[in-house]
Amino acid sequence: MALAIVTLVFSIALAVGSAWAQTITDAEIAAAIKAGEARRYDHLISDCVATAGFGENMAAGIAGGVRRTGSYSVILSGNAGRIAFLAGNAKRLYKQFSLDSVQEDLRTPGVFVSVEPNGPSRSSNTISVPAPIEHVVLKSKAKGETVVQPMKVETEPVEWSNLLGGKVEGNRAVAMFDWSAVRELPAGEFDIVVITPLGERRCKVGTKDRARLFSAK
Repeated sequence: MALAIVTLVFSIALAVGSAWAQTITDAEIAAAIKAGEARRYDHLISDCVATAGFGENMAAGIAGGVRRTGSYSVILSGNAGRIAFLAGNAKRLYKQFSLDSVQEDLRTPGVFVSVEPNGPSRSSNTISVPAPIEHVVLKSKAKGETVVQPMKVETEPVEWSNLLGGKVEGNRAVAMFDWSAVRELPAGEFDIVVITPLGERRCKVGTKDRARLFSAK
């Protein structure tokens, strides 16, 4: 009897895992597009702001001038959240976004992290500008040696005026991670780590957001 119960539990676990491995359906895509166009998809994402460390910010404030210590707006989501974000952005720009706009990489189960550099900001004698993005990883807070590498990272150039009349260049990025690898991170919070030539910029995905986004359907 005990063996039968263990076998049943194991079978249920396999079924749940298989459900997550399935490609997103057209109905789910349509629902995500609708949520994105209505700007009602907070339940599908986790957002945070990745910043430089306290010491780096303090040193930049003392030195003054233009410093690469600016922040990034970060959004982590599964397929539905990414599709909703793209649909909402398309509507804002008066562009079409439909089922046909969703390519295979958005239908295959994955975790998407978009990193958008925030514009230059001024504090006293310092202008903070985001540093160029080189890479993005996910890192466990409980076990710092556990890191999930992306399957791919795509970047796009960005340019701003630096409040002093000059131009400063940067970039935005979208990283795609394997769904199963992210789910298997050690329990608890994990960091989104934005790697730049001048150091790491971090923000976290909390336990509530993790449970909401990665629990079984």
